[in-house]
Amino acid sequence: MGKFSSLDELRPSPMFVCTLVLISYFFVTAGVAYDIINEPPAVGATTDPVTGAVKPMTFMPYRMNGQFILEGISGGFFYTLGGVGIILLDLSRDKNKSTLFRNFFMGMGFFLTLLSWAACMTFIRIKMPGYMR
Repeated sequence: MGKFSSLDELRPSPMFVCTLVLISYFFVTAGVAYDIINEPPAVGATTDPVTGAVKPMTFMPYRMNGQFILEGISGGFFYTLGGVGIILLDLSRDKNKSTLFRNFFMGMGFFLTLLSWAACMTFIRIKMPGYMR
């Protein structure tokens, strides 16, 4: 037959599978398919009415169904960061690990989840002023 004697040798490690899932989750939440199809600019530009200077604009305001490339990448990053925080909270429940390890993962999990939530809420407030107020 082949050089593999069993299917266990072909099976990837769980960490490799988790990494692939997180990378694909990032690409999906960042809107890579939208970016490929619609080809938006990386950032936008707006003109200051007082000085007439052109300023870069990272978020496409008042359009929930449109995005700039950097807006999608930053949103996808914080969604993925929140997912990593939830994974760390789950890992903090392992009874076979030391208390220091469990407390560190619990603290980092809460921190990353709250950071992700705060950043995403800030992005929504920038994108849609007056939403949920």
